[in-house]
Amino acid sequence: MVSNGWIIELIEYTDPYCTWCWASEPILRKIKEHFGEQVKILFKMGGLVDDVKTFYDPSNAIGGSNMFEQVAIHWDDASSRHGMPVDSRGFSDLKDSFTSTHPANIAYKAAQIQNQDLADKFLRRMREAAAAERKQIHKVETQIELAKEIGLNTDKFLESIESGIAKEAFLKELNVGRKLGITGFPTFAISNRKGKSIRLHGFQQYKRFEQAFESLLEKKMRKQQVPLNNENILKFIEKYRKVATQEVATLFEIKKEEAFKFLSKLKQEEKIVSRQAGNDFFWLMN
Repeated sequence: MVSNGWIIELIEYTDPYCTWCWASEPILRKIKEHFGEQVKILFKMGGLVDDVKTFYDPSNAIGGSNMFEQVAIHWDDASSRHGMPVDSRGFSDLKDSFTSTHPANIAYKAAQIQNQDLADKFLRRMREAAAAERKQIHKVETQIELAKEIGLNTDKFLESIESGIAKEAFLKELNVGRKLGITGFPTFAISNRKGKSIRLHGFQQYKRFEQAFESLLEKKMRKQQVPLNNENILKFIEKYRKVATQEVATLFEIKKEEAFKFLSKLKQEEKIVSRQAGNDFFWLMN
């Protein structure tokens, strides 16, 4: 989301294959709903896995010959905590062809060269596909499929990849992030118009962002309240076109089970439809 009237800039250093970045999607959407154009949200690619052969994550015990099994366990465990849908079977599909997360990062840069707003929608679409739909987003044919879905010009998209322009842009961004000491994802860099900034490492609850915003501003931000009712749930789904159960729960500050009941009732009334997404559902307008 790009805004000229912003008073807070929020940069997420990220990777399309990062589970806790996927976990942060409900929080970012809630920020958008409450603060609108007051917060400018940007994404910087961080290149989570340079090379699967040398990758090692000691904090999650991921690396070596059993890496894909370890990643599947990690994603299932993370999903049980953050509530976003996951289909961990997708990681067993990666064994034969996956070597790095860089191709997905480069694909985002190819989309960004064309259109910033569509690039952010494309990043979200890659996250959905990798996390909950068993799609292999490191493959260019999958990237083209998703790019077409969200309205990118696929010829220009492919040209940016094949020419090396997108890779060059990614490597430049990667180098800047590493010079800043950013190696874990997500990392959030939050700043005001005067350049005063705060950095948050790892997944953060919504309240932590509110606290960060307040500490950087001299006056309170305008906050749009979103009361819990069917009309507002439908508006939320219509705006984003596809939402996870947890995103409804996060926005309206209710338990995931309660959100599921609201959504199921709206489905029974044929106002929305559900789509299986790994261990949960996506919800779309009917």
